Amino acid sequence: MLLKKKPKSDFSKLTILALSILLSFNSSLIVGDSPRGLIREGLNFYDEGNYADALQSWKSASEVGSREADFLLGFLYDGILQNDKEALFFFKKAASSGHIQAQINVGLKYEKGEGTDIDKEKALYWYSQASFNQSDIAQFRLASLLQEEFGKFKESHFWFSKSAQLGNPEAHLALATNFILGRGVEKDLTLAHVSCNLSTFLSRDIASISRSIQLRTELETKMSAEQIKRAEHLSRKCIEKKFKECMTYAVENR
Repeated sequence: MLLKKKPKSDFSKLTILALSILLSFNSSLIVGDSPRGLIREGLNFYDEGNYADALQSWKSASEVGSREADFLLGFLYDGILQNDKEALFFFKKAASSGHIQAQINVGLKYEKGEGTDIDKEKALYWYSQASFNQSDIAQFRLASLLQEEFGKFKESHFWFSKSAQLGNPEAHLALATNFILGRGVEKDLTLAHVSCNLSTFLSRDIASISRSIQLRTELETKMSAEQIKRAEHLSRKCIEKKFKECMTYAVENR
């Protein structure tokens, strides 16, 4: 089989790196035909651009019950091989065994209709599974879907808050919008300002930082000097608390 090489995404690089590090720490336990040995072998093939052999190694590991191999197969079919149906099959297999990133990926497949019909209810289910496993990305996706497709604003705000507590900058920005519009929560410009500050603090890309700063700047035209001062104080406290129960603290002390 001739497989065309496709540029690796940032996520793919992180996935491969994380698994490589994990396996290197346990190298003494790796035997040639063990699941970990097969995964390691497949990672080596993948790094060499030998995707056909990587596929076979991971399939062998999958056959003996490795959920990491199932995830990697889904990842390979999703990217290099560009086969959405096979990607969904293996992502779902890994997700059913509790693999958090696979649960998110299955949710995305159902939400976007990749390899299957669009099914927002199933997307909700899989995002919920990963959300209860403390994935801030899943919590953000779940909140977005609840808000945009189901109109469940209070439940959506709850999950945006959960994601924000785990340090997701996009969730903080979504909270800011909710506090400004009174969507799923009472309007509160001070808390909206706090959310903008935290989004700016946590963001790592220019576009996200720019959105947060722009929203905060517009917000300050509607706030008093005292409100802005209070928001800055609450923001510092949230950072000191490392975002644990941050918005709860801000609400109680605004």
